[in-house]
Amino acid sequence: MKLRNSNRTKRFSSSVHVDISDSEQAAPAQKDHDSSDEDFFVDAKQLSDQDDHDVDLQQSDFELQDGKQSTPSRKKKNKRSWAPDRPLGEVQPYPTDTAQKWTRTYVGPVKRWTRLMHLIEYWFGDKGDRKHIFNFFLNLWWDFELLPPKLPHGSRQSDMARKSWVPDSFAQDQEDNFHRWYQKHLSGRVIPHESTLLDKASATRWFFPKTEDEMSVLLGHVSNQKEYLIKQGEGISFSDSGLPVEDEGSYEPQNGGWLLNVGGIVLSMGWAPIKGQVDQLLAMAIVPYSDQAFYKDLNDAPKTLALREGTIQIWKFEANKDSKGVLRPARSPPTLSCAVCFSWGRVTRMQWCPISLPSENQTRLLAILCGDRNLRIIEIKQDIGSDSKGTFEEIQEPMATIEPPREHTLEINCFTWINMNRVAVALSDGSVAVWSLSPCLQLQRHPIHSSPIMDIVSSYPSSPYIVATMPMGGEFTITDLNRPTAETTYHGNPLVSLQPNVVSWSDHLRGFASIWPTAFPGTSTISFVQSRVFPLSRHICTVEGQTTCLAFGICHPFLLAGSSDGSVWALNVMRKIASHRERTQKLKVFQHEYRQPPQAEATEEEAERTARRGACRILHGFMPEANIHPLGTRIAKQSRSKSNKVEKKKAGKKKADKLEDGRESDIPTGMDGENFTLVSGPIIIHDPLTRITTLAWNPNVEFSWWAAAAMGSGLVRVMDLGIDNDWEDSEQHGGQTEPGDLDDIAVEDESGSDSGDDVDMAAYD
Repeated sequence: MKLRNSNRTKRFSSSVHVDISDSEQAAPAQKDHDSSDEDFFVDAKQLSDQDDHDVDLQQSDFELQDGKQSTPSRKKKNKRSWAPDRPLGEVQPYPTDTAQKWTRTYVGPVKRWTRLMHLIEYWFGDKGDRKHIFNFFLNLWWDFELLPPKLPHGSRQSDMARKSWVPDSFAQDQEDNFHRWYQKHLSGRVIPHESTLLDKASATRWFFPKTEDEMSVLLGHVSNQKEYLIKQGEGISFSDSGLPVEDEGSYEPQNGGWLLNVGGIVLSMGWAPIKGQVDQLLAMAIVPYSDQAFYKDLNDAPKTLALREGTIQIWKFEANKDSKGVLRPARSPPTLSCAVCFSWGRVTRMQWCPISLPSENQTRLLAILCGDRNLRIIEIKQDIGSDSKGTFEEIQEPMATIEPPREHTLEINCFTWINMNRVAVALSDGSVAVWSLSPCLQLQRHPIHSSPIMDIVSSYPSSPYIVATMPMGGEFTITDLNRPTAETTYHGNPLVSLQPNVVSWSDHLRGFASIWPTAFPGTSTISFVQSRVFPLSRHICTVEGQTTCLAFGICHPFLLAGSSDGSVWALNVMRKIASHRERTQKLKVFQHEYRQPPQAEATEEEAERTARRGACRILHGFMPEANIHPLGTRIAKQSRSKSNKVEKKKAGKKKADKLEDGRESDIPTGMDGENFTLVSGPIIIHDPLTRITTLAWNPNVEFSWWAAAAMGSGLVRVMDLGIDNDWEDSEQHGGQTEPGDLDDIAVEDESGSDSGDDVDMAAYD
């Protein structure tokens, strides 16, 4: 037999091992042809002895003298390379390597660094005139980084802000369809809507929260605050600067809002959609403080069956027109226009029918979720133009009642309007059901989550049947109810949500704002997900404390975020998500603090200083802050410090404000960059009544810059947050304002010189 000399020194291992490295160990397999192997002959006996000798060498050479294993050489590719290395039934171990980051991630055409021109194609690709419409949005709101501008009535800007992505005739068609549908419902319903009028004394005694004591509120500049005593049902007018009108001095300031004491905890509220320049209605679901009080003995806590009395309070806020034709809050205090009472339990959720109706139409629909976990649709008949004060009405039979399926422990947790005759309800078993109001019956039910759904939001008006659901534990999911089994997706980052009102829809951006998991307990993250690229999230804001409520503008892309520390934040989400390089800011609108009343062992002087219901302090006048991702900024700074080796120019405790490459650091001056977080001090646990319970932007385009914020102490602040702007120049140029064109923004984004600051935030959101 003829063999090669090079094969005599080879050693083979019995175990299967494939070496896919590019090291020098594979070099012997790539040697050139050895001419000494030619004309070599060996007999069979010598070959048999050599094979026995090779087996001994294999066992002895498996480990070297120093105890290290020898690496086998590269072997030929196995024809059965598809065969798994492990048994099929064995579960692969969870990767613990931090470099692998995610086990579930988004892989698609849209990236975090995708340019704005391409984002428009991906986000609004189903719209024919997408570039022109979104360019108008940029021209309208790009220059307003913190708060929305005031739009003149009847202008092109107000029309575009109102209709968003829907056709021009959408609002009028919805109004006509509502009138036809309502008349058809009146003629075909079997059980009429029954109600009786109550006097003020009976309604206050049986249905209203009982708080006869005053609330002590500290208002004014932080260096010179004054104490005000506000009774239940009373309010104080504010100027544009945030100070009480009576403290502004001799000149006549313009009213900028009100501070109202409703005497209970506001769980849900919403502005009535009304057409025209008329007074505005704000509906609030209020519960007594005792419902959420702390009890050392649970036997002392009120039982659910005993909490049968519920009420919806509708307050009227008057408006006056200034010299420029812009509506502003009037100097007159708000009044209680109507109170709807019933015995179905406390109201946990409420929402107006989204169809905007003129002021002449006295019938509007309001959906309420009561303590018995049934959803009811009631008719609110209110003449907005009348001067009549406070009507109290007790409802015995609603317009429609939606009950959960008759299954064990199954309840309705939340709901959302789809259109005037469709309502989607989210159940405690993780399923979503679509109901028709006339006739009142269930149309479909589809399982989505495996845990109770805490919040559900519809994409009305552009895509009403697309709903987003937030479970108690699981993935944030979006579903098209037209094809729920096929058209559904979710974000792979699991989260835990125990708080309602933390999901909001923006029709201008066609996406959702929601809470997001964070690794630091002192802060909470808010992200934005576009409906067409739902698995990819974008960080838009990080606030102190835990996020308790979110509210997107109906006629603008500005977001309000409430926190557990009593702060309310505002920012322009469109400008934040337009470019990953854009340096944006956020504004703390005000800060609310609550202190409980003194205990029984307190002295008489301390008891006199603080009212029986406690004391509140409201701070305002905060400067804008950089809207940055704290963890991402820290990682970016560490990456730059390793590559550039920043040198300190000044000795002592002061840090260098600029890096060697000339870029300014994102870390605020005077803060330690190595230990940078959003919270500058220790984590503070605030009183539960300090939190912001709910927020609401006005959906009417003439008042779209009005916002309401409810605090746990029972105070409700209605604010005129609009920025005055002269639209005459923009009207002369066809409504075009800076930045002018999408191409200009794209070129500016391309030529950004701060590319070294980019950090892939996929692992840090």
